[in-house]
Amino acid sequence: MASTQTYAVIARLLDDDFLHERIGDAASGVRDVYQRARGMPPEKAVQDKALYDRVRQVATSSVEAARRAFAEPEPPPRRRGRVALVLLATGAVVVWAARRYDAGAAPPSGAPTPA
Repeated sequence: MASTQTYAVIARLLDDDFLHERIGDAASGVRDVYQRARGMPPEKAVQDKALYDRVRQVATSSVEAARRAFAEPEPPPRRRGRVALVLLATGAVVVWAARRYDAGAAPPSGAPTPA
């Protein structure tokens, strides 16, 4: 089973364009962060907002790439609204038909009831 999982991960790494973009973003981001931080003293690099934002983007891209590579692709979103609408319409028709049937089967109010 491990070989099947390994094959699936390798196939995703080779075929998935979104994964390629995330890996490329992460790699270029690491390069940019290194070049920016290399010329700064450590005290200044820690407080640099642009550097911090770029590190956060690199981390996000890396996590997205890892999740995409090692996990199954996300299933399409479920259409629960349509199912709920169909069930609601069906319920309304059943209630309407039951009331109509009960109204037609009831004896008239002035007629004597059999004893």
